[in-house]
Amino acid sequence: MDLVVPRNRELPDLLSRASSGDLNVLADLITDFGKGRVALDGSVKSQILACKERGRLQDISELLAGEISAFGGNTLVNAVRKGGVSYQELASDVAKQLGGKPSNGLAPWNLEEIALIQAVQKAFKEVSVDVSKKSGAQLADLMRPTINGMIKEAGSAWSALANGGASGIAGFLGARVAPLVLVPLAATAVGATALQAPTPAFRITVPAVLQIAVIRRRQFDSDLASYREALLACK
Repeated sequence: MDLVVPRNRELPDLLSRASSGDLNVLADLITDFGKGRVALDGSVKSQILACKERGRLQDISELLAGEISAFGGNTLVNAVRKGGVSYQELASDVAKQLGGKPSNGLAPWNLEEIALIQAVQKAFKEVSVDVSKKSGAQLADLMRPTINGMIKEAGSAWSALANGGASGIAGFLGARVAPLVLVPLAATAVGATALQAPTPAFRITVPAVLQIAVIRRRQFDSDLASYREALLACK
């Protein structure tokens, strides 16, 4: 089925097919909501923001993928690295950063699966969630508050939320997700704090990989549905 409905599209191809809403999340992460970052060229920032304004971030999927790769080259996992890294290397680094143990040569889907499992376990410690059985839409509902929080609050996000206590976490998660995860709010705060990355580069790449994982699974679900419809139409 993977040959007919691909799960491991190259990152630029994947992003060129993503929704504007999902790409806006990555644009906000890369540009720090338009404020810019030290590692981001001003002209690149302007181009990203202009395409976001037009709802055409799909047109610069190569650029978005390149910027994410460039942040991955600054994770200092390997001091020999210069510049960007492949998405596969970046996803492997993130999976390890979250506590996973990916073996060599895993495809992006599998690396993202490890990262998602680790992220869910850390953010919702007392909830047993089988990520492999969640649809792209279900994963988006589950992970969106975590991803958005990591992006909005940068390095100090989760410690601030944890210090806010249960009421702060409840307001942050929102009524839709809280019943879904069925976890004590205090435990959620502790789990969310555990996701805080120790270096600036990982504070970019961890939410980036989690968001890309959600995008990939949404796209796979859509492609699979279209494939099934095509089969039925041939009968």
